[in-house]
Amino acid sequence: MAFDLTAASAVLKEDYLGPVREQLNNDNYVIQKLVEKKQEATGKEFYVPLHIGRNNGVGYRSEGAALPSAGNQKYKQSTANVKYLYGQIEITGPTIKAMRNDKGAFIRALDSEMKGLLRDLKDQRARALFGDGTGRLATFAVNTTVNTLTVNQIKYFQVGMLIDIVNNSNVVTVTGRQITAIDTTNKTITINGAALTTAATDYAVVTGDLNVEAMGLGGIMNPALTLQAINPATDTYWKPSVMANGGTNRALSQQLMRQALDLSELAGGKIDLMTGSYGVRASYEALLQQLVRYTNPMELEGGYKALEYDGRPLIVDRYHYSNTMYFLDMDEIDLYQLSDFEWMEDDKGSAIHKVPGFDKYEGTMFAYETVVTYRRNAHTALTDLTEPAGYSV
Repeated sequence: MAFDLTAASAVLKEDYLGPVREQLNNDNYVIQKLVEKKQEATGKEFYVPLHIGRNNGVGYRSEGAALPSAGNQKYKQSTANVKYLYGQIEITGPTIKAMRNDKGAFIRALDSEMKGLLRDLKDQRARALFGDGTGRLATFAVNTTVNTLTVNQIKYFQVGMLIDIVNNSNVVTVTGRQITAIDTTNKTITINGAALTTAATDYAVVTGDLNVEAMGLGGIMNPALTLQAINPATDTYWKPSVMANGGTNRALSQQLMRQALDLSELAGGKIDLMTGSYGVRASYEALLQQLVRYTNPMELEGGYKALEYDGRPLIVDRYHYSNTMYFLDMDEIDLYQLSDFEWMEDDKGSAIHKVPGFDKYEGTMFAYETVVTYRRNAHTALTDLTEPAGYSV
C-alpha cells in the first residue's frame, strides 16, 4: 500500500509531536523550569492576581486599649496576553509522488524537515523568552546609503534571516530584507536589496515580529516597562531592583552579587536561580580564580551543569542580554500557555494540508504562550558588567 498523505499525517502528528515538544521544553534550563510548572491560560487575555499589600490592622496596645481597626490583604489584577509562535514545513507534490512506494524515503525527507523546524522553533522561542516582547534584535549605528550596516550587537542575527527596520517612533520603515553576511569582528550585517540609510535610533526585528513576541525575562527585568497592564511609574512596587552603573561597565565582584541577592530578599524574594550571558559566566570564573577558589559545577536536573554562588546555580544562555546577570525567584515567574506545541489540523483532522493553487503541501506547528510574573520586585538585575574580550557580540 502506498505511503499516502493520510499515513504521512498520522506519522507527523503521532511520531513527531511528542519528541518535538520534549526537546523544545528541554532546550535550556530556564525553559525547562518554566514548563515544569506552566499554567493553562483560558483565553487570549487572562488575569494574573497580584498580592500587593498586607493587613495593616495589626499593632501592639496597652492593656484595655481599643483594638486595631480591621484591615485586609490588598490585591490587584494584572492582565496578560498569550503570543502566537508558528513554524511550517512544506513538501512538494513531486516529492510525495516520487516516494509513494518507499515509506523509509518519505520518513527521511519528513525527518529532515522536522529537524530543521525543531531547530528554528527552539531558536525563536529561546530568544523571545529572554527578550522584552518587542522583538528588538539590535540598534543600528548611523549608516549612509550602504548594504553593510553597523549594529550594536550581532548575536541575534543569522544569515538568511529576514528583518524589518523600525524607527524611533516604532514604525516599520523597511521590511523583508534578507541578511546575506555577518561580520562578528566589526559588528556588521549585510542585507540584500537597495542600499539603506539608518539613524542611530533605528533598530531591527525579525520580519513581522514587532511587538507581537512573547514576553520574556528582559521585559520583566526592565523597571521602566509597563508589564501586564501595570505601569511601574505609578505603581512603584511593580519593578525589579536594578543595580546599574550609568552605562559604564565594571568588574563583577562578590560584593555586587551579594548586594543583588540581598535586595531581592529585602523585598521578600527567595532567589533560587541566577542567569547570565556567556561573557558574564567567564567573568565569574575569572573572579573565582582571583580568589583562589575552585567550585565543582553543580549538577542540575536534566543533565545541566552550572557554577554556583551561595548555593544558587548560575545558568547561561546565548540569548541572554550581554553584560547582565539576573537574580530570579522562580516561584514568582510562570509560563502561561493557551496551547502547548501542536499541529494545525484541517477539518478532517489532518496535519498536512494542500496549498491552494500550488502542487505542494504544508504542515504548521504552533504554540500560544507568554511569561508572567507575580512579584516583579522579587527579582534583581545586575547590569553594566565587564565581559572578557570576544564575548560582547
